[in-house]
Amino acid sequence: MLRGIFRSFFALGVLTLLVAIAPSPASAQLAAGCTCPAGSVPIGPAICSAIGVGRFPATCRANLNQSFNHIAASDQQLSFFGVEQVLQGRRDQLQGTLGGQRTTSTITGYSESAFDGPFGAMGYASQSQSSNPLASPVYTKAAPLPSPTTSGPSFAAWTQGLGDWEHDDPTSPTDSAHSSSTYASQIGVDATWKALAAGDDALVAGVVGSWTGTHVTYAGTPTNTRLEGPGVGVYATYVKGGFSVDTTVKFDFLRMTTETVGAPPPLPVNLTNAGASGNIQYKQQLASNVFVEPTAGYSFTRTMYGANAALNGLSDGNTLRLQGGARSGVSWVMGAVNAEFSLKGLVYSNVVADGSPTTADPMSPNAPTDQGKIRGEFDPALNLDFGQGYSMALSGSVRFGEGMTGGSANVNFRKQW
Repeated sequence: MLRGIFRSFFALGVLTLLVAIAPSPASAQLAAGCTCPAGSVPIGPAICSAIGVGRFPATCRANLNQSFNHIAASDQQLSFFGVEQVLQGRRDQLQGTLGGQRTTSTITGYSESAFDGPFGAMGYASQSQSSNPLASPVYTKAAPLPSPTTSGPSFAAWTQGLGDWEHDDPTSPTDSAHSSSTYASQIGVDATWKALAAGDDALVAGVVGSWTGTHVTYAGTPTNTRLEGPGVGVYATYVKGGFSVDTTVKFDFLRMTTETVGAPPPLPVNLTNAGASGNIQYKQQLASNVFVEPTAGYSFTRTMYGANAALNGLSDGNTLRLQGGARSGVSWVMGAVNAEFSLKGLVYSNVVADGSPTTADPMSPNAPTDQGKIRGEFDPALNLDFGQGYSMALSGSVRFGEGMTGGSANVNFRKQW
């Protein structure tokens, strides 16, 4: 009897305490797109409580799923960016702009005119008529250059580390602001053929492997998402004089896990990014060591979800990015090291950016995350050629636009045989 009375008073005391510490529904408001389970009340933007039952997370999946395709596509765009930086450095070597004293392309394998003296660029050699330093020199026509022949392949290997951070504001009433940090590593091997169809052309083709890890947090929710996994692809660039074009085709195999404080984790979801990117550019020499290079390009990613996707309200989506701009650079020589600094400015937009609908909120539209938004980007790069086939590059990007800020940095090392 006494034990029953004691239990009743104890339960009443716990109930009173919970009522006292729980904010009233009027003082707490859920984030847009969140709902509380039956019998519970909101106590925060994404947390609900039920008296005598415990705490329940709010259903905020609608806030999260619209961003998944965007985040997955951003991972592959970062990988494309890394490969493009490697190809950019190799292209500059072939075109002869990596090194402040080069005035002609090195594609043909001819000797660099820098070390022929001030008249080397015109193909003349000087001979003194006498030992008198005041005597006028006599210039004779140098022997004709030999006809170029196809050479190669010459092989190379490279490794690269990348880091990226981005913050995106909400883009719809059921979206949530999120921040993502990504770390990736890439390795590649390729071959170079020179003088294929003409004396001033070259082809570089290779394969790339990668590992990517991304951590995403969402404002107003106790939820975070992780994507990680390997990738594999092929790439190539063709150079003819100042003209060049490059392409990369890649597949990324990622595993997505989502964690919410106070709730059991949902089943992980596997996804595949299948994508391609390409760029075209034309380099124009403004001076012996200064150039400008207009450029335009694209990247396309198809994000395809595997098992458990339907349980999480996910559906496949496409992202197509178009960009255009120009790069300018200056090169110089530091002892035995050829150096080049360049800055690329781009205007870009995800002209197609499918969002993911969600079963948690069937009325949530299949809305894009940032489709049609015009963004800007600056890409600084420092390339160093140490000779003997060794080179490295430090590069990055600063991205900005409506509702978005971000940036990346990467370093790569390359050995050319």
